[in-house]
Amino acid sequence: MKKIYIFEYISYISLVLLIVAIAVWNAFIYPSESVPRIIPILVYNLPLLILMYKLRKNQFSTYIMTSYVMLLYFVVGVGNLTNDKTLYIGVILSVLSLVTFLSSILYVREKNNPKN
Repeated sequence: MKKIYIFEYISYISLVLLIVAIAVWNAFIYPSESVPRIIPILVYNLPLLILMYKLRKNQFSTYIMTSYVMLLYFVVGVGNLTNDKTLYIGVILSVLSLVTFLSSILYVREKNNPKN
């Protein structure tokens, strides 16, 4: 199996896991008391859902955009690490966004490789 396919699958799977983790955390594990549950789920997951839809087409620019967006989710995850109540989601966000970032960057590097 080619490396580019492995990076493609890792990017897509980790993005889906990130969406599921955010939805489960905001809906069931630690829902907000002041706003409806759907609002944080939509705010956090809408950019990820757009990226997930675009990643199905395997366009080069989508992987670059995904790597930039994952940096924002990494910052959110590190910010959540500072609070004891959100420590677990902080670890999950940080790890999954880092995996998605690295696999997207490696996909772009492999795609630019002149040997392919």
